[in-house]
Amino acid sequence: MFGITCIARIAHGDAPSIAGHIALGARASSTSDAGYGVVFDDTSSVRVATEGLIGLRFGRVVVGLHAGIATPLKFSSSPQYDSGEQVASTTSTIYPFDLGLGVQVDAGGGVWLAAWLGATVSVTRASSPAMHVSAIDFTGDIPAASWSDRTTNLGFGVAVGYDFLQNQYGRVAGLVTLESQAIGPIPIRSNSGSTGYESESQASRSITIGIAYRY
Repeated sequence: MFGITCIARIAHGDAPSIAGHIALGARASSTSDAGYGVVFDDTSSVRVATEGLIGLRFGRVVVGLHAGIATPLKFSSSPQYDSGEQVASTTSTIYPFDLGLGVQVDAGGGVWLAAWLGATVSVTRASSPAMHVSAIDFTGDIPAASWSDRTTNLGFGVAVGYDFLQNQYGRVAGLVTLESQAIGPIPIRSNSGSTGYESESQASRSITIGIAYRY
């Protein structure tokens, strides 16, 4: 009976438990250069971002599902033009959502590391006003237009955290995260009125400083 009890205790102690973290912070980001046309990044200098990991703990390591979302990216774009031309213009908003495999490792002394690799799903909304175009490739009136799209691209990130508060309910930590998200091409409208996208995809690279709760 004693032996069976010891085996049961060891098995119970070795069993994986549910663990992870949830974080909220301020994010600063930048995007890669555009390929064709004129694209301006109108995104606010500081965005709000939240992300989390839920998974199973195996000793010092937690493996599970990562998810993250942030306030949107914003852009304005127009075709290449010469001085004095009146060209079509487009404003767009991109909502990125991250989903992938995540891992969290306790390094000791309250320090922990996290990383994720997966997909960034970008939902894009674009609009262009009605206007009179006077350009080398087209002259005339074009009506207002709006369109939307969704793309899925690669995303990944790494983070380092430090636990500064711990009690029976969990741990509170400071967290710094570096991420790269491929968000797809930026919407652009031609001077003739047709809607489309930049010839090259954009990537958003960001740093986020925030607070995390670990459980």
